[in-house]
Amino acid sequence: MDNKLPDLQVAWVDACAKFKEATGFDLAASPESKSVNGLDIVNKFNAKKAKNDEAKQKIDRAKTAIGNTIKAVQRVGTIAAQGVSMVFGSPATITMSCISFLVDAGFEYKNIAHNIEDLFSQIATIMERFQIYRDHEQIMAPPMIRVAHRLLLAVVSVCRLCIESMNRNPVKKFFSIALFSSDGGIRAQLGFLKSLEAEELQMKGTLTLVATETNKRDTAKGFEEIKAAEAKIASSVSQLSASSTDQKVLNELNDKLGVDDAASKAEHRACQDKLVSGSCSWLRSDTQYLSWSDAANQQESLLVLGGDEGYGKSFTQAAIIRDLMMRYPQGRHDTSRVSVAYYYLTRVSKRDTHSSKTGPSIKDALRSWAWQILNNDLFYRKDMTAMFKQSSDLGDLKETWQKLFLNHADKDASFFLLLDGTHELEATELNDLVTLLKALSSVGANAYRLKIMITSRAQFVQRLIQTPLATSTMDLRDKTHIDMEKHIQEKASTLAIFQKETPQVRDLKAQVCSGLLEAVNGNFLLADTKLREISSKYDAEEVLQIVERTKEGANMNDSIREDIHQANRTLNAREMGNLNTLLLWVMYAEWWLQNYELESILFVQQGRSSLQPLYNEIRDKFSAFFELNGEADWQFFSVNLKHDSIKEYFENLSEERHSAETTATKTLTKGEIFMVKHFVEKLCEQDIYERLGFGDFFDQKLSQSDTGVTVDCENAHATIALGCLRALTEIFSDEAEGLAFYARYQLASHLKQIDLDSVDPRLKAELGPRLVKLFRDTPAIQKSNESAWLPWSYNDDGVREVLRLFRSSAVMKKVTGSEAKDQEWVHAILDHAAPEIALLEDAVRVKGNLWLTSESSDDVLKHFLWLYGYHNKVESTSGSDVERVEEVPSKEQIEVEDIQGVLQMVQGLQISELSKPMSLRNVGVTYRDCGHITVAIHSLDQALAIDTDYLLARVGLALAYAQETSQGPGADWKAALYHNDIAIERVKTGVRIFSDVEPEAQLEFLLMDKALWLGKIGQYEESRKIYKDLLQKAPENDELRLECIYTFYDAQYYTDVVEMLQALGEEVDQETQKTRLSRFFHAHVSDHKYHSTVFRAFKQVGHMLEIKGHYQRAMEDASKEKNKQNSTTTYYDLTYYYAVMLYNHGNTATEKEEAIKLWERIITLTKSDHNMSETRILSARRLAKVYIAKAVEAGRGSALATELLSKLQIFTTGLNGENSDDDDDWGVGLSRAHVRSLLGRYHSAAGEIEKAREQLRPDIEVGIKLLSDDDPENDYQGYLKLSDALMYFGDDANAIAAWCMIQPTEGLPPLNTTSDSKSSPRAEPEIADADMSLLAANGSTVGPKSDTSLGQTKNGSEELSSFQPPPLKRSNTSFLARKLTGPLGNQCDGRCGRAWTYADDIYVCRECIDVQFDERCLVKLRQGEIGRDICDRDHKFMHVPAWDLASAERAHQGKVLVGDQVLEVNAWLEGIKREWGLLDTDHDEVKPSVDAAV
Repeated sequence: MDNKLPDLQVAWVDACAKFKEATGFDLAASPESKSVNGLDIVNKFNAKKAKNDEAKQKIDRAKTAIGNTIKAVQRVGTIAAQGVSMVFGSPATITMSCISFLVDAGFEYKNIAHNIEDLFSQIATIMERFQIYRDHEQIMAPPMIRVAHRLLLAVVSVCRLCIESMNRNPVKKFFSIALFSSDGGIRAQLGFLKSLEAEELQMKGTLTLVATETNKRDTAKGFEEIKAAEAKIASSVSQLSASSTDQKVLNELNDKLGVDDAASKAEHRACQDKLVSGSCSWLRSDTQYLSWSDAANQQESLLVLGGDEGYGKSFTQAAIIRDLMMRYPQGRHDTSRVSVAYYYLTRVSKRDTHSSKTGPSIKDALRSWAWQILNNDLFYRKDMTAMFKQSSDLGDLKETWQKLFLNHADKDASFFLLLDGTHELEATELNDLVTLLKALSSVGANAYRLKIMITSRAQFVQRLIQTPLATSTMDLRDKTHIDMEKHIQEKASTLAIFQKETPQVRDLKAQVCSGLLEAVNGNFLLADTKLREISSKYDAEEVLQIVERTKEGANMNDSIREDIHQANRTLNAREMGNLNTLLLWVMYAEWWLQNYELESILFVQQGRSSLQPLYNEIRDKFSAFFELNGEADWQFFSVNLKHDSIKEYFENLSEERHSAETTATKTLTKGEIFMVKHFVEKLCEQDIYERLGFGDFFDQKLSQSDTGVTVDCENAHATIALGCLRALTEIFSDEAEGLAFYARYQLASHLKQIDLDSVDPRLKAELGPRLVKLFRDTPAIQKSNESAWLPWSYNDDGVREVLRLFRSSAVMKKVTGSEAKDQEWVHAILDHAAPEIALLEDAVRVKGNLWLTSESSDDVLKHFLWLYGYHNKVESTSGSDVERVEEVPSKEQIEVEDIQGVLQMVQGLQISELSKPMSLRNVGVTYRDCGHITVAIHSLDQALAIDTDYLLARVGLALAYAQETSQGPGADWKAALYHNDIAIERVKTGVRIFSDVEPEAQLEFLLMDKALWLGKIGQYEESRKIYKDLLQKAPENDELRLECIYTFYDAQYYTDVVEMLQALGEEVDQETQKTRLSRFFHAHVSDHKYHSTVFRAFKQVGHMLEIKGHYQRAMEDASKEKNKQNSTTTYYDLTYYYAVMLYNHGNTATEKEEAIKLWERIITLTKSDHNMSETRILSARRLAKVYIAKAVEAGRGSALATELLSKLQIFTTGLNGENSDDDDDWGVGLSRAHVRSLLGRYHSAAGEIEKAREQLRPDIEVGIKLLSDDDPENDYQGYLKLSDALMYFGDDANAIAAWCMIQPTEGLPPLNTTSDSKSSPRAEPEIADADMSLLAANGSTVGPKSDTSLGQTKNGSEELSSFQPPPLKRSNTSFLARKLTGPLGNQCDGRCGRAWTYADDIYVCRECIDVQFDERCLVKLRQGEIGRDICDRDHKFMHVPAWDLASAERAHQGKVLVGDQVLEVNAWLEGIKREWGLLDTDHDEVKPSVDAAV
């Protein structure tokens, strides 16, 4: 195990010991024999008999939650197993045993189903995102392994705590969900799971951090381009997404909009998940809502849902979204233009956010709304594309509103725009919202095509009503009576005090329920709070007193005030100080803080660490104010306010104090108040003391004491900013890193919110010196710029805030009194013509030096990207046309000129000699990692010319030659091997490449690269020898074995492949007691290439029956769930590929039918899975094609055809049988447009022409409308719509004609002037002589000559005055500079790298959705040589002819070739409209949906 990983085995031993102590069950003693099959766990619920339908539904929901968790556990277990060798069982096995034990123990309780559903739904939801990286655990280790173990350990702890909770509550034989959800320890464990999601979200970034020259690379793929791994993750998630061209457009629009609505989506899903069945049923009969939600009703534009915290506004919005999407299905892509978009204004909650913005923003809501609409409305999408082509600047908020919405209010479309969480907005944002609504009213009647719903608290409702819009206001207190009654009844039923079956208890419960229903007046939060108070009482009279006080007007403030009084009485000075600090940070931090961050904050503030975890203090002392979620490991708890009312209480109290400051005397200390209180208590009798109200008086004084519970709200952001600056500029131990991490991201946010007119002058003066140090001190510069996502060179808003503070004399007070050089520096910055550039000049020198002297290529790239941000800042402010880059770009976006510009800038600073080998190597690594291989090789050659023994450059050069790019020269494997061999020989002698990597470890990776590259050039025997030697040293390395199998297969050593797998089948894994072949299958279950290779290898040697047996055995082992791979999802994946094998390679009809049933089973069993696994989507794709093919074969009107067509409906429904929307990240199968296409193809093939027209007419209509505007740049979208629909209809002539109208948009003018289109059937782009000579010069030279090339002296002694790269505009593509380009973004599905930007020699599958090949890959498909599960060899294709100049000239002249006739485009389109009955379409009329036919 990597020595940087924690001792995971010790952690598991400890977890097992705690579980045994709690349960008596020893997980470490032969867990394989004690663990049960995952399906057996699920079947426990099947055996559980339900008394009624409601109970059965509860059991079914619990079973689903358990099943989802099992899938997640096994997937995560696959990764975790690589991090530790455990003699007593795998992590997944132990975790599964815990779950089984908990279920068995829970069945003693009446309402266990409620608890299990609630608990495991949360666990599965948290873990499921981690699963999508399962194919890349070898790349991600060790960070992924660490997180995987923590996830599973947390699940084990959750099970243990649940069992302990049940054991502590033996009388609660009839508990409901309160037992688990109310347990602080269990909530803490779940919080820890959520906290790990933040670490998991860093995994994608780890892809580019671990596969480098520092031996953290893929054990089999060596130093290959990591971008390929990233792309594989993205593409493997769903193969049923929009077409590649559509996705290209969407990606571009997303970039332009800058949408990041993950927090809003998460909030919506959370509200949806918590909606109880039947909630908000009042909406169906509410006349106000029904009137507003009628898209055809243009009388009402604004609906306001009013209510304070706890009145259910967010849940009501979720119910409304659900209702609207049921009534107006999204994703239809036809002419029924009704879109539903929502946004939840919520404070950022994740640590992977790369933004310094201060809280939620109205502009974010506008962008998110636009993004959702353009995903649904093709016409709006086209408008947005045209708008952004004119200008990518949306302008200020009002301009954004105008461009995104008001300009489209007169279009034939209706937009429902829903906004929740306005209480999170600052006052300026609230004013902006009102301004936008007023602007909407100015567009007149067309405003009512924009239907806006806003949830608001009472104080803002009046401002919304006063806008000129036609507004309906709904007070939720008047609407939710039925929901509240049900809520109180259910909550009361969970309380222990109401569990006795006696008349007195039943009567008390009835009084409580009826009394609270009246008293809380619609406030669900207040109802919950009072029920919690009631649950702790022992006497019926006390219970009724709580109800009566609530009726008399007791509210949340009364409860908060009581909690404060209690804290003032009981906490000592240290505890009080901690509580006040925590309250301030938790209330005003920009993301939800975790326990380790708060520990770090206290450490920086106090200068010492506590001997006890902060968790204990929060749990035991501060639980009235905070909620804790996580495991009993102080590092990972999230700490949140109990409710928002706490923040509102302190802010109101702070305002009251502020207004009374002018007359108030100095605040008394807590000690002084206690002294007087004690004196008065001695003087007065107790009854007199109470009647005179002295107790309340002293409690009030204590609450206002400077040592009592208090939050300095006016100075909150200045206080937090000062703490951040201390963490970044002072020297602390590692315990301060939690705060430093927060500070790197959010310091600028807090600086922006400092009001210089109201902040305490003492705080302002403390900020100045630390701000100066932040930008002058080298360690501070390094520490504050550690963030790879938001360094100061891109943080323009933060820089402006720093300059604002520098201009304040109050902030600079202590700077002017310090050393003169700091004063002079500040004055020089402020007097500079460009102060925002001058502020970063010291940082540029530090980062420039680090760029040229770091060993790690990841650090090299990180430092370069910082410098690029600064260089771009300089260029964009110098009066040039360079556009400012506001976010850190990806390395693929960096051009050669960008690197050269940064290099020139650094060279001018004279901070490092560019002639040094390390400097040249690092420049070369930068070029290489950004994909500019030719220039990279040049720079690395220069480094070796100076020092031939410099192995960092040598390995870097080998990797450069081995790197394959989508454009430019291919890999030069021989050159890569040559330089790799030199490094191998040197490392064998003990020479290090990296200063922190042992030679033995580095040698292993160099040999793996060599074996891989030898296979690339056909030297299979030598490659095989290296692989076998490596496998002898590491026989358990299955990833290495997989690469060996691939090499054997490429060499056509099919027998060797079969024999290697047969040998694995004969070995029994000592850990799992299963064959190693099953383990091998499970480990690569989602690898398309693996299954394809295995299928074909066994088929080549005639062993198909044997491979069927191997699959069946692997599936059986998965279902037994006795090792890390046997999750339910693993079983489904194996089932899917087994079905593929049966269908594609089976010899009988029975085998094909079995395959269909297996795919249908996957669809049925995964339908309720929120993660919408790739397996379900692949199965849906397969079935859709099979259904249509079999329906055509069965003949129209047949019972079988009718049955098959009806089955297609499952692909247009959501997870719960609802109409699907576009809010599912990974899709839910096939869209409605896809289903229409498939049904149209069926009816056409069956000769049912009119039915085919009925299905495809919406797509024809959309295509015609897209072509009817005045924007020719976006016409390709209309032609694509037409071509697809016409192809499925069987009208090839018109379909091909539409395809051929998608022409190049760049490169045509020079070709038209140099070529004769009439005599040239096909013209290729010209290549200039200079480009040709350069292309020849870029040929690789293998051998010592490459070390002394490019004009260097043989011994490398010649001094280099500056780095001179080849004069290329783009390193790999200069000779392609004049290549024709068009608007498409299609790629060959054979993954050969062929891409089409215009119609040019494409073979389009008639039976698949958005599948196309070039001729070479089509031949491979026919021969069964496409190495992925895509299309079928017997499918039929439509050929789009090769592009020629004649085609371009026709299109330019407004003509189109249809069959052998040349027609005017307009006449051609009119003919299509006539043929499809669209000539008399009334554009104001929304055509009836064809979904009923679907």
